Amino acid sequence: MSKFIKYILFVATFPLVAQQDSTRLQINQVEVIKYFEANLEDARKIVVKSVIPRQKEFKPIYQYDISIVPVELKYPDPEVKPLAMNPDGPFLVNKGFIRAGYGLLKNPEILAGYHFAKKDRYDVGIQINYESLNNTNKNPYQRYRNTCIDLYGNLLVKENMKVYGKVETDYRNRYFYHTDLGIDTLYNEVQSERSLNGYSITAGIANPEPTKYKFNYDLSLALRNMSITKQAARDNGISLNGKIEKHFNKGTVLAINGRYDYTAFNGSREISLSTASLLPLVKTKIKNVIIHGGVSMIYSSDGNSAIFPEVMVSYGLAGQKLQVFAGVHQDVYSNTFTNVSQRNPYLNTKIDSLQNSVFQEFYGGIKGKFSFLTYQVKGGYKNVNNQMYLLNNRTDLRVFDMIYDDLGIVFVSGNLDFTFAENIHFGGWLTQNIFNTDLQPKAWHVQNLEANAYATADFFNQKLKLKAELFFGNGVDFINKDSIITKSNVLFDLNIGAEYSLFNKLSIFARGINLLNNRFERWYGYPSVGINAMAGLKVVF
Repeated sequence: MSKFIKYILFVATFPLVAQQDSTRLQINQVEVIKYFEANLEDARKIVVKSVIPRQKEFKPIYQYDISIVPVELKYPDPEVKPLAMNPDGPFLVNKGFIRAGYGLLKNPEILAGYHFAKKDRYDVGIQINYESLNNTNKNPYQRYRNTCIDLYGNLLVKENMKVYGKVETDYRNRYFYHTDLGIDTLYNEVQSERSLNGYSITAGIANPEPTKYKFNYDLSLALRNMSITKQAARDNGISLNGKIEKHFNKGTVLAINGRYDYTAFNGSREISLSTASLLPLVKTKIKNVIIHGGVSMIYSSDGNSAIFPEVMVSYGLAGQKLQVFAGVHQDVYSNTFTNVSQRNPYLNTKIDSLQNSVFQEFYGGIKGKFSFLTYQVKGGYKNVNNQMYLLNNRTDLRVFDMIYDDLGIVFVSGNLDFTFAENIHFGGWLTQNIFNTDLQPKAWHVQNLEANAYATADFFNQKLKLKAELFFGNGVDFINKDSIITKSNVLFDLNIGAEYSLFNKLSIFARGINLLNNRFERWYGYPSVGINAMAGLKVVF
């Protein structure tokens, strides 16, 4: 699971970086290689978040307390050229990168990208990712392979209109290596393999600059498909997304967010699910008070439709140093095969129905930012209607069934980021949940306590970068092969990494992964591989 999360973080970041560098050049003399380094570094973070329910920190789009930070701008020397000559851009743009490494467990990783652009016209790029691992010497069939090829592009039609699109592919090979069954005595390698092959196509239109009447919009259409080999199953879907904003003045915005999604699954039977959501919302600021108010309307074809207020109030007691906030929020998660298999690729293809989970949250907390410290503490209650759990199928323990139950959650979470010096940072986060299930005796395979601590440092003018992360989480409840409710071991994971720039565009890196040799089982029967290490190089060109 952590492998997939790392990939998603980077895929989401790189196209935005490429687009900003090539089409909206509003900074001076910034070396794009720094963006690549930052994004590649961020892509290695392993974030372990509670998957049931999803925790969403409130991040307002409009910030009214602004700290002015002086930035030294180095302008190029003036140069006289004939008017007929096209002027040079303000800086050179690196068009591509390659990051390649190899780990001890027959673990190659390659991440590469290339883009080309014409300023204020278009931006087109490709990204390729391949990784695999083989631990069959210790556990039969414990191996995997990921291959992804993504294309993206943006075309500026006029100053306040662009069209964009992307094609994303995802080919995953997984093996049912359940370590508590003597799997190699029951099945051969061919019977244990599963391929999840998916792709999606997205096209949209948006305004990169404000329109004449201060409207912002972003409308898109997406098609997706996933085929599951050897089970003769397929998951297809279509989604429409739209966001429109009208700015009345510097402090008031009327926004309307809408989404429609249709999913059809063809496995042992044909089933479908339709979901629509609409959120009209007003955002405004009155002196030190920021108010968001609206109504969340959700339609679900499975009968879980709901209407709920959407409110957030934030008051700055001491500017950025101390703010108090409170609110109510509603959201929906579609438990489609495509969505759920991203978390658990061992999902059973024999699905009787597709259902949505709707959660309604009441929360409050404090947050703030000093020159060296950023913090937030949040607590509240969530009511989850039709929460989905995953539990091993009793006939074939290798696969997991989706089951549903209503759930109440009392939660508290907090994060802290501290800048010890200009080149040294550390911090962490913690989430504690108290579950109250309705019919199920336990919240299956869900952690109620998770924590993370990290430290980063760089030396020699950022030529040497160091990072360490420690993860902790309590064990999860499941039913073992003897039909006894059991709790897994705890998660206790230490990762370290280092990267050194040999030249301007060439770096070497090394990582130590799970150095405490933790065998946490996020899903019963599927422990992590234990200690691993990797080394490689990164080239930007």
